[in-house]
Amino acid sequence: MNTRALLLSGLIAGVLMAVFSELPILSIANCCLCLWIWAGGIFAVFLYRRFDNTVGQTTITQGLLVGLVAGLVAAVLGTMLAVIIGPISWQFVNQFLTSIQGTGVDLGPLTGIFESPGGFSFFELFTNLVLYSLFGLVGGILGTLIFKGKQDVPATTV
Repeated sequence: MNTRALLLSGLIAGVLMAVFSELPILSIANCCLCLWIWAGGIFAVFLYRRFDNTVGQTTITQGLLVGLVAGLVAAVLGTMLAVIIGPISWQFVNQFLTSIQGTGVDLGPLTGIFESPGGFSFFELFTNLVLYSLFGLVGGILGTLIFKGKQDVPATTV
């Protein structure tokens, strides 16, 4: 296994997964079974095949590792982005709901968690590590099945 290709493809795909998963409008697609995460795992396998420069098939193990690395990178970066973007997004959602129904959303004691930068970060980091890794693995398997590569066919003699 090419470690350089593994880390490079996992890093690139992980950054894209984190950005798409945390930006306010784009993150809506994650409501569909973490769409950006497993799509990022597929993209990570695609990148791995491009950076690896081997002709043979990509194995399931390679796809799993690439998807796992991309998921872990996305979990850490996504949590950092959520700490930055989360309070801003919560203010926009609260203002939007206030304009519709006339009063703000009152979540009781949970309101402070969404407004403070670090209040929700440890819980989110834990859930992101679990979910992004799991769906990154799924994306890695799917990417391996999609981007199989050429199968080594034994030469036949005539």
